[in-house]
Amino acid sequence: MSLKLISTTEVTQGNANKITINPVFSADYKVYFVQFNNTSADTQRENNSMDVRLVDSTGTEITANYDHRSLMFRGYTNAPFDLGGSNRDDFALIYHDKDDNHGNGNGSMWIYDPFGSNYTYQSFQETGSMAYPSSTKLGVHIRGGGVHKANTSITGISFTNRDSYDIETLTCRIYGLEQ
Repeated sequence: MSLKLISTTEVTQGNANKITINPVFSADYKVYFVQFNNTSADTQRENNSMDVRLVDSTGTEITANYDHRSLMFRGYTNAPFDLGGSNRDDFALIYHDKDDNHGNGNGSMWIYDPFGSNYTYQSFQETGSMAYPSSTKLGVHIRGGGVHKANTSITGISFTNRDSYDIETLTCRIYGLEQ
């Protein structure tokens, strides 16, 4: 098995709240690997994050029927923070802070059979740094998984920064798993 690069999207000094990559999923592959690096927000705020959502075959971002659960380990406490739940409007959460405040996110996501008109599943992990609740650089690690609970053909993915703030930087590479 090997990975074949399908798409590269790079945002530097961006002024966009949402980045949509579509079309990228097709009948060519059953499993996709999404790698995101150097994510940062334009504005610092408490618990800054990006919502990950899927895009259907009509080009519409899907904002319902997701379940996901993740554990977030933060550098200032030993207790993990439980993220997500049932019947959400997002497929996953990617944590990131403003780069000037030492924030960044780096991670990966596996997406299973998105184009197949069945439920679409994901597993992901992220490691990066955060500055909240202080200006000191602290580590952060998130690991989780989820599902889009609809028999829908998925062709793309979107990243939307929380609360209408902008995404400052993001590099996203999407690969198909050749079997």
